[in-house]
Amino acid sequence: MVYTKAVKEFQNIIEKNRDDYIKEYQHLKSQVAESPAIYKGEPIDFLYHPLYLSDEDLEQFKSLTDSLFGILSKVIDRYLKDENFRKHFPFEPTLETLILKDPGYSVNVPMARIDVFYHGAGKFQFCELNADGSSAMVEARELQRIIGESKAVQEHKKSHKITSFELFQSWFDALLKNYREFSTSEKLPNIAIIDYIEGDTPLEFIEFKKNFEKNRCPTVIADVRELEYRDGVLYHKDFPIDCVYRRAVTWEIIENEEKSKAFIDAYLDGNVCVVGPLRSQIIHNKVIFAVLHNEEITSFLTAQERTFIKKHIPYTAHFNVEDSALVDKVRNQKDLYVLKPMDKYAALGVYIGKDCTQDEWEEVINTVAVEGYLVQKFCNLPSKELAFFKEDGLDYINFNYMVGLFCYNQSFVGPYTRSGRKNLIGAVVESYIVPNFRISN
Repeated sequence: MVYTKAVKEFQNIIEKNRDDYIKEYQHLKSQVAESPAIYKGEPIDFLYHPLYLSDEDLEQFKSLTDSLFGILSKVIDRYLKDENFRKHFPFEPTLETLILKDPGYSVNVPMARIDVFYHGAGKFQFCELNADGSSAMVEARELQRIIGESKAVQEHKKSHKITSFELFQSWFDALLKNYREFSTSEKLPNIAIIDYIEGDTPLEFIEFKKNFEKNRCPTVIADVRELEYRDGVLYHKDFPIDCVYRRAVTWEIIENEEKSKAFIDAYLDGNVCVVGPLRSQIIHNKVIFAVLHNEEITSFLTAQERTFIKKHIPYTAHFNVEDSALVDKVRNQKDLYVLKPMDKYAALGVYIGKDCTQDEWEEVINTVAVEGYLVQKFCNLPSKELAFFKEDGLDYINFNYMVGLFCYNQSFVGPYTRSGRKNLIGAVVESYIVPNFRISN
């Protein structure tokens, strides 16, 4: 990993003009606040300290995601063909029907963010797979832009080639490829970006809309509940929709089934191209790791694939409260385990044993993780000493970090890194976004 050398170089640059960079940090905060990098109405928290990635790192990311999607494609294929295999997933009938519907193009997972604990030199563990309403592309882009123009990075560019990652045009290209396959037409589609929108429209949606329209595709941002299905065409008001960029997460569609009927009917009738398809839920639900570790039901995987799983996916199983041996093991060895719900996001409902007192852990086992929970082996997080700027100074602090790997049409396109000082990195605890750049001499 080039990063170890580059981090020291970056810190040396800062130390030569420490006071100037402390002042610039305040200016950078203002720039972020004025940008679309807003999460739940607030500017994102970030570090003025890049995570530099070498060409070797990026090749590693491509290799590991290619290997993972090779395995996941087999799992999805087995789910679609084998009724008995489906029983190992907690999907109710309506969702199963939506999953089994052929989306009309060949890619099962058009967009995903694969979160990994990346230690470098081939050492990594997958944290989780986000394949349902994956987000944060605008955060990654804006932070790269703002920090990339900062004085410290500009100084660093004098001795290295430092470049950013592109996440918006590449997504349009991936979406259009799937639409072309669905429609067998060269016509540019009318696109709807759909979600259940409460309050202000997410700024990320607006940025994607701008990019789609730049590519000559009329685009609307629509609440799923406002769609209408008339004469075989899905509409938002009087806007006919050819292609949906689905940001609405699956559990909300199922929870709002009656209010989402127009969307569901159009999808099941095959009269609208939906990117991403509901079948991405097969790998998005956290039960996927438990399925992968169950050798009895995944005999279709090769020995090489099984070795990959054991090495890079933390052991995961259903937390069955009726299994007294399992419960006792998790209770008595809390520092080795994590308890997490099958289908939540932003680290909601996740409990790390080593961060709990024994009494707190007992409480989680007895009252929280009683249904719909998984137990997972705890992974040590990678960490780096990073500059932590404050209003009146800066410190160098050891931060844990997690790299999200954006994949479009199952191919790696760029990273998104979050960091924190705790074992759980997420908005519910602590999360600082770290800008990523490719670096070479």
